[in-house]
Amino acid sequence: MDPISKVIDKTGELLGHSPHPAIVTVPLGAWTVANVADGLALATGDRIYDDVARVSMAVGLVGAVGSAATGLRDYSKIPKERPSHEVATTHGLGNALAVSLVTASYILRVRDSDRGRRTSLGARLLAMTGGAISLYTAWLGGKLVEEMGEAVHPVQEQGQHERGRERLDPASPLGTHSA
Repeated sequence: MDPISKVIDKTGELLGHSPHPAIVTVPLGAWTVANVADGLALATGDRIYDDVARVSMAVGLVGAVGSAATGLRDYSKIPKERPSHEVATTHGLGNALAVSLVTASYILRVRDSDRGRRTSLGARLLAMTGGAISLYTAWLGGKLVEEMGEAVHPVQEQGQHERGRERLDPASPLGTHSA
């Protein structure tokens, strides 16, 4: 096992669950701030919002690295025959696309800033598209946990079915369902 996986697994042991759900809030929140700042920059013409958006995007990209590492670790534990594996694959590929768009936007923003220009409309559109995709993939992540029962191993291992698993569909990979 590589050192990164060991750290992720140890963190999961300490938390009682994967660190992935907590870490994903960093890019989601930062990119939301960037999109709001872009809107304010367009509405007011104040260049400070361009700076806010650029810094927020950088924070989100750093958080996306941790999110990807923990997400890949979780993904590796989903058996390929489960219906949730396909949803998880879409979740991961969508996140890769979102990060690519936000990265391209960030590069354009840095270039614009270095040349003393305001952030281009293209950079703003890339960020908005990446942000929208990340919201969709966040929804998919919620679907994986809440509807399909992935990453709820503490409940599964303890056999405490009365703590919410009864709401899962009978076809859930967890297999338990109360009518």
